[in-house]
Amino acid sequence: MKQPRLDELFRAVSDPTRLRLLNILRLGSICVCELHAVLQIPQPTASRHLAALRHAELVQDCRIGNRIMYSLAPPGTAQIEALYQLLDKFCPCEEVMSADLARLREAVKKGSCRLDPYPHGQEFRA
Repeated sequence: MKQPRLDELFRAVSDPTRLRLLNILRLGSICVCELHAVLQIPQPTASRHLAALRHAELVQDCRIGNRIMYSLAPPGTAQIEALYQLLDKFCPCEEVMSADLARLREAVKKGSCRLDPYPHGQEFRA
């Protein structure tokens, strides 16, 4: 993995919607259709922000049938590892991000959303 420039990494996470997406993805893989529903944003907006995060090598996607599943990219550099640690520490403290996680947990509980947790040892859970 190439070493990302710090300014590029900060530009990728400087948008509040992108931070909200990363916050959800800390918990596991999720379909883009479920991401936009949980975050209450239009699907094209979610896709556009996910593309920016993918370009910054912070998220990865995988097509399963007609669904595209997104997850955090493995931390291949010290900068990305530090960013994930920062997200783990501060995302749960933010009111908007806590509300997003509550909606996600409720959707999973109701069965309207499916979250595929990361395998043991790879989770970025706070």
